[in-house]
Amino acid sequence: MLPEAALAVLMTVTSPDGSNAITISRDGEQIVYAVSRNGKALLAPTPIGLDIQGLKAGASAPKVTTFARDLSADTPFYTKRARIDLKANGATADFGGLSLTALATDQGVAYRWESALPGEAEVLSETFAVAPAGEAELLYAYNNTPHRGDLLQNSFESPHNRGPIAGVDPKRLVYLPLTILYKGAALALTEAELRDFPGLNLCRPADDPARLVALMAKLPTAEDGANRRQSFVTARAGCLARTQGTRTYPWRVFMLADNVAGLYDNDLVEALSEPAQGDFSWVKPGEVAWEWWNHWGLDDVPFNPGVNTDTYKAYIDFAAEYGLPYVIMDEGWAVKLDVMNIIPQVDLPAILAHAKAKGVGIILWCTWQQLIGRQEEILGHYAKMGVKGFKIDFFDRDDALVAQFLYKTAAVAAKHKLLLAYHGVHKPTGLSRTFPNVLAYEGVFGLEQAKWTGNGMDFITNDIRLAFGRLLAGPMDYTPGAMRNATRQAFRANGRRPMSMGTRCRQAALFMLYDTNLRMLCDSPSAYAREPAYTRFLADVPLTWDDTRCDPASEPDTLLLVRRAAGEDRWVAAIVGAKGQTVKVPLRDLAPGVTYTATILRDSPISDAVPTDYILQHRDVTAQDTLTLPCAPGGGFLVRLTPKKK
Repeated sequence: MLPEAALAVLMTVTSPDGSNAITISRDGEQIVYAVSRNGKALLAPTPIGLDIQGLKAGASAPKVTTFARDLSADTPFYTKRARIDLKANGATADFGGLSLTALATDQGVAYRWESALPGEAEVLSETFAVAPAGEAELLYAYNNTPHRGDLLQNSFESPHNRGPIAGVDPKRLVYLPLTILYKGAALALTEAELRDFPGLNLCRPADDPARLVALMAKLPTAEDGANRRQSFVTARAGCLARTQGTRTYPWRVFMLADNVAGLYDNDLVEALSEPAQGDFSWVKPGEVAWEWWNHWGLDDVPFNPGVNTDTYKAYIDFAAEYGLPYVIMDEGWAVKLDVMNIIPQVDLPAILAHAKAKGVGIILWCTWQQLIGRQEEILGHYAKMGVKGFKIDFFDRDDALVAQFLYKTAAVAAKHKLLLAYHGVHKPTGLSRTFPNVLAYEGVFGLEQAKWTGNGMDFITNDIRLAFGRLLAGPMDYTPGAMRNATRQAFRANGRRPMSMGTRCRQAALFMLYDTNLRMLCDSPSAYAREPAYTRFLADVPLTWDDTRCDPASEPDTLLLVRRAAGEDRWVAAIVGAKGQTVKVPLRDLAPGVTYTATILRDSPISDAVPTDYILQHRDVTAQDTLTLPCAPGGGFLVRLTPKKK
């Protein structure tokens, strides 16, 4: 951190409502940024920079221009709301060949670098750090076990930690989003428009307990993809990227709010990302019948369930009955991870014909390593067969080559009208706005972890923290919907018959609380079919919303309470922490004078001991009513409010 008295301010950009500000200063030849909200410093002055072929910001006084920008737009595929209304004030400091643009909006601030060089350029490094000003608490996730000992090769799937910055392990990588909690304010750091450039990760210097500094992957020059699953980096260049000399670089995004609930509502990543070009009206977000989590777990069928034609036809029949538009065929349908060689037990043309007759689309799983350089060949081939999309897995990196792949593959898939879900991947950075056919991202400690993570893991607390951490970056494929539910004490990892920690109603609430445009029903069709009313309620939960509001009472360890609107309907959902609590929901946002039918899925009086138990009820309510909903430990609820027909 730098003494503010020594800094020469180049520009301070303040949001239209006056609440948020980013200040760019100079300390000698160093460029420094600082962030504040309502006059309170949140991030202390810290150096930033981009080292690109000898260009250096700060060597001379820049030319500064100011501007206003309207970021408002209709966003038909955005999960949180149908339209973003957001204006920005901005300023650009031009240092000659390298410039820095800062924006301030009512939802937060951002900055990005831009270079103007002929031909190709090498970006050698980026200087960045985050230094909380005053007392603060972090909400963050480490890298999980590094592949081959390389911190920068991991699947970005770890539980969230909460504590002071001094407690961050200096030997581990912290990946974004990073959330910082202050008294009376909250900040979340992430990035947008990540193209042909490595992702921003952080680490704490061992000798500095007060800041986190950038840790970014150098450009790979050699890879080992022999296992056809991952592609491991074995050698790196001395630069971050070799890229176009004239271009913009990723936005460094700082979401700001008075409390952590305000971060949940934030639209900055979507607003700062490039809008889609061309026709994407064919894209259809939807729910998915999925076989891998439940281990192809069909009961009472006249065949042996597994990776075979009869099993997939049964999943298709289930999807059609409950109005689910997709079925995923996960790992195993192709020979030894050879995506062009289908196993004999799977008659893909027959499966596709059955799916078409039932109005269901098929999405195929594959690893990214198989697709490198073959996107047109493979995606084009299966598109002609009638496949609707691909789930692409095991990236386990966020270097510039991965960023290139994500963008190029999205473009090729869009050309063939194919949907994509990216798994084993870093957090989203706005690509879903540019290519709405990218429906889902993993990069989360999701429900799949219950198959192998034992009872020492606190899924209940982590589920709430996710909403104020990873989810802030964008679509999050957590894969909820477990029908085998257990208390924290009874929970056990089980690969073939997995369960969830917490109540059945908690799983249902996640359908509304977690954003994604491709939502999995992770459990067995046989289990869902035994409870048709419950299953139809889940299948009716929208994926895109007209509006979203997180209740100010929400807090990362104890409560997530959210209201959403879809057409005339209003929805409310919540999950609670390990102690349980009674949640009161005033309905004053309902239309006055209108009676609504409330469909309420809630924990029962015995859900604390029998987490599979629930109550599904209907009652009439108006704007004058308040719902009082007791939640068991690790419980929750899901409510739909529909205007009654006159």
